[in-house]
Amino acid sequence: MVMENYFNKWIGQIRRGYLELCIFALIIRLEKTYGFEIISTAETLGLSIKEGTLYPILNRMTKEGHLSANWDIQNVQGHPRKFYSITPQGRELFGRMKAEFEDMNETFHKACTIEKILTQPSKEEEQTEKPS
Repeated sequence: MVMENYFNKWIGQIRRGYLELCIFALIIRLEKTYGFEIISTAETLGLSIKEGTLYPILNRMTKEGHLSANWDIQNVQGHPRKFYSITPQGRELFGRMKAEFEDMNETFHKACTIEKILTQPSKEEEQTEKPS
């Protein structure tokens, strides 16, 4: 039970940052999109996002200036939809977040293969072993 609680807390922490990164990526790719389209697109990619999770994130990202949100009542069938798009500030933040995620992911993969890294000569060792 203790291990399960620890795992659930850990997965919650990882998922929060990961979800924001994925939401940014989807909005950039879809250009102008609404909540249900984000949820359904994420679902096709294997990422489950509940409405109760998505909308608070979208609202916060909008309030912080990373997204712009506009209601469209003329060009949609059915009820009005709030469309989200990335702002220049949001695009810059996404670039930084993506780079950091990629660096962390690379470090994680290195940690998982540490034996290989420890048994390979360093660049300095390789240069001193080669005759000039």
